[in-house]
Amino acid sequence: MAKVHVNGVDLAYDDSGRGDALVLLHAGIADRRMWDDVTPMLAEGYRVIACDLRGFGETPLPDGPFVYAADVAGLIAGLGVERAHVAGVSLGGHVALDLVLAHPELVDRLVLVGAGIDGWEHEPALRALWEKEEAAFERGELDEVAWINVRTWLDGPTRGETDVPAALRRRVYEMQRAALDHENPAATGGWLTSSRRQRLGEVTAPTLVLVGALDQRDFRRIARVLADEIPGARFEELPGVAHLPPLERPEAFARTVLAFLG
Repeated sequence: MAKVHVNGVDLAYDDSGRGDALVLLHAGIADRRMWDDVTPMLAEGYRVIACDLRGFGETPLPDGPFVYAADVAGLIAGLGVERAHVAGVSLGGHVALDLVLAHPELVDRLVLVGAGIDGWEHEPALRALWEKEEAAFERGELDEVAWINVRTWLDGPTRGETDVPAALRRRVYEMQRAALDHENPAATGGWLTSSRRQRLGEVTAPTLVLVGALDQRDFRRIARVLADEIPGARFEELPGVAHLPPLERPEAFARTVLAFLG
């Protein structure tokens, strides 16, 4: 683990392999450890940089405004990388979209995995899960908040708790639980672009859109919109996984990404 000072915060990151740079951006219920099983395979041909976004893992969340994509741009520059492939899952995918729209010169190829998007009207069932999570947070039941997220995103809407390996569920729980300890209402996040959804047609980087076949329906629908509206984007649905394919099927995920990167 190393750290680089960017925009007033020390971003923690791992850096391995040689070749063209590939920046990995984790999901909002995880941290850079979600890439541990995938990185060795990707690092056989690429310089793989996996960071903890602000407020996750070993990167703090200090008071004041911040922008995730600005931190990632600072990370790329701070490590002496002129241009990188960027892959992001969920929140990380949304951040990657913000980055490629604001700084297209920094991004070579783009991989979006179960990515979020602004302006989406989510289904009542998913909103109900978020309300349950918020209520548990307000009661101070942070362990329960973390498990709600495991059930929502790792298990997904069609599997029970016993359908996903207990060790994997524990890994995701621990990453999410650590992020909850970083919570800071005095830190306010923002975006480099006013709307990612309205500007999808401006993405110039070759793009691969991936989504788990067992993911929440909203995110499977969002993936279709991303693939339809980003010029030339490729779409692939990954079987047997929900919202976190690099954790559930690391070998298959790595093969898919490596094939796209060429």
